[in-house]
Amino acid sequence: MKNVILNEIIHILYFVLTAVICIFLIWNLFKRTKKTGWVYDIVYAYVIITFILRVLMIK
Repeated sequence: MKNVILNEIIHILYFVLTAVICIFLIWNLFKRTKKTGWVYDIVYAYVIITFILRVLMIK
């Protein structure tokens, strides 16, 4: 029982951390002044999509 509760807490913390990183990446995507080319937009989008899928619990 104790392991199940600990596992759920770790699982929830993982998704919270993933959401925070995703928000940070989105914030920096619109705030950046250097490296504003479309290649960097594609890289940011690729990374952000991964985090969004994790937050939405889609593998």
